[in-house]
Amino acid sequence: MKSRFITLFTIALAVLLVTACNKEEDTLAEVKVITPNGSTVAGAEVRLFGQGTTNATEVGEIRIDVVEFTSSNGLAKFDFTDLYVPGQSGFAILNVEITKEYPDSTVYMEGIIKIVEEQNNQKTFTLVGQ
Repeated sequence: MKSRFITLFTIALAVLLVTACNKEEDTLAEVKVITPNGSTVAGAEVRLFGQGTTNATEVGEIRIDVVEFTSSNGLAKFDFTDLYVPGQSGFAILNVEITKEYPDSTVYMEGIIKIVEEQNNQKTFTLVGQ
């Protein structure tokens, strides 16, 4: 009986240790901005933000509103790891606003991106104009 208890305790402890060591992966987003001919757009402002509820009596708090600029390879990178809470169902669907200012004009577009927790989420937007 005592050896059976020790065996069960050892198995339970092993299962607990294996499940407790589940490392949280990073929750990232990469927005790539290109032109219609496929070349990358450097220096574009990319804003990702949530939107509160549309209920007129109760507007939810907007937790995410971040801005980055695209690098020479057309990428704007965002890290939401600190905002993700393990165990929550889903992470966010965010609005995207992209603005590129040229000497003689400004090009603007909107879209959305789905951010899945503990993944590197990537989306490409084609900036038309200029």
